[in-house]
Amino acid sequence: MTTIINHLSAFFSVVVMNCIQPVNWQACLPIHEWLLPDLSQGIQIYFDKNMDFLYISEKDYLDIIVK
Repeated sequence: MTTIINHLSAFFSVVVMNCIQPVNWQACLPIHEWLLPDLSQGIQIYFDKNMDFLYISEKDYLDIIVK
């Protein structure tokens, strides 16, 4: 529960407080470009029990080099 509160607090202090300013409205407005993909990636990382989601392209590249 503490982790969720910490994440929500950090999200509010960074994202919400910066998107309130009119100067940042143009960058914050397309939520489908920055928030939804990052939430999707975060969910995939959280539920990845085999730890094969992170750095998959780097692992493939290193496998090619070793072979």
